[in-house]
Amino acid sequence: MSTINGGADGHASQPDNNFDGKMFALEISASAEETGEMATRMQQRCSLLLEELEQFQTHLKQQKKEKRVEMRAFKTGLYAEMKLLNKLATADPNEPKTKHGLRSSNLSFFDTVWSIAKTRSSIIALVKKYFWLQDKSSDSSRKTPTKQNTYRKDMATVDIVSQDGLEWIKVSSVTEKRIIWDLTRAGWVGDSSSDEDDEMDQAAADEDDEPGLIKQIEALVKASRVTRIRYRHPTVRLILPRIKAIPDSKEVGNVLQQIRDLGVIVQTSEEVPSQYPPLSLVVERMALDRFESFSEVLNIDCTILLAFASDLSHGRVESEDWHLKAISRQIEMESEDQLLPSNLWPACVGREMVCTREAAIRMQEIVEIIGTDTEKKRVALLLDTNTEVKLTREVRLQEFQKLSDYTVPLDWALPIKVVEIDIPSITSRLPPVAAKVAENLTAINQSVFLYGWASGRTTISSNGTVAKDIESTIEANRVDEETIGPDIWLSASSRSLVGKEKERRGRRAFDP
Repeated sequence: MSTINGGADGHASQPDNNFDGKMFALEISASAEETGEMATRMQQRCSLLLEELEQFQTHLKQQKKEKRVEMRAFKTGLYAEMKLLNKLATADPNEPKTKHGLRSSNLSFFDTVWSIAKTRSSIIALVKKYFWLQDKSSDSSRKTPTKQNTYRKDMATVDIVSQDGLEWIKVSSVTEKRIIWDLTRAGWVGDSSSDEDDEMDQAAADEDDEPGLIKQIEALVKASRVTRIRYRHPTVRLILPRIKAIPDSKEVGNVLQQIRDLGVIVQTSEEVPSQYPPLSLVVERMALDRFESFSEVLNIDCTILLAFASDLSHGRVESEDWHLKAISRQIEMESEDQLLPSNLWPACVGREMVCTREAAIRMQEIVEIIGTDTEKKRVALLLDTNTEVKLTREVRLQEFQKLSDYTVPLDWALPIKVVEIDIPSITSRLPPVAAKVAENLTAINQSVFLYGWASGRTTISSNGTVAKDIESTIEANRVDEETIGPDIWLSASSRSLVGKEKERRGRRAFDP
């Protein structure tokens, strides 16, 4: 487990975790002293946000997950904000452009997005754009669509993508006045009241090119409906820190109801925490892989059984001139990133494991033909195949530890139970598209993936090609919105058996 870099007192340096939607509000009538104080305060806050962002990225690198989380746009925007605030902090506070620059700052947005991100799990992106093709003929605003170029590329921005892609969060600092102004401009309500203050007029001018809240959310909903993450559409959540659950304006209340009618979860100011946890307490959850969504019992594919048994997965193997190129590459990969400690054990520990009889037999056949003595010993410990000697889990783990250079987790639930299955019986319990899926699978893969699908158990595999084929087949033959395919978690890499020198010539590849 990595740690967040601490200050001189040994504690992590953290921004003030008290959230206040008005913390960066600057009145038009503010004095030069107040303007200067606000500039310094915002500068310090932005600096601390960047510090936490760097700490999060450091944690991701330590966990080998830096490529998993997309946040370049968020970080670039925050750096640009820091550059602007550094300039404003040294500018003449009496200058109108200084005050205008502070009032039009995007720091409040970045601050809110980051604070809310610290409450979510399995984050994979901050400020991510999603694109899709929109049929122009369905656009009610176009009375006479042209026959040519009937599609346009539309885009929606998601501020936080969490739950490994299944939750899309939009954060909006919009106020009631801003919503009413948008409605007025669209002709949905009467003229805005004559006492609209200068602050509202300026905010509207600053954001004149921005689409209204409803249009933003409609775009998000459309994007979510053409996007599937593990066969599901992402849930859209809108967070409004500056809007009350029961707005003062009836028109604003109607807008919120319209948004909810789209299937969007709306969180208003009462549901936004006033305090956020320090990063050091939540960084593990933020960077979490989707292990929390796994089934209680895991279905282990033959590719993972081989990885558990392989010498390549348990320590340093010296490269030999007779090794296949794939083996040499896996030796290099293991030296850079240990597959079991960093990937497979975190995914599997604490849960019972099963595999199909077909997967077990195939793995045993491969090991018997080309496995080393140590690989054969690991297989005997992985599967409870010895009917004469029964080992307790503790003894099994102790024996396995003797065969690995890495620390074997005490809550790794060996042995893996072998289950008997009947393909026709399984297929009859699955959606009709399962027959189509089965056509493209070998017998061994039918047993593994159809069993995982029918049992509702997460299948752990490194066979990305098969997983992608299953998903594409289901989507291409989908007849309803409810069909959910097998839950498959793919290991970041795979490991083959080292093999024996005497098999180096002319032997065929032993693929599961």
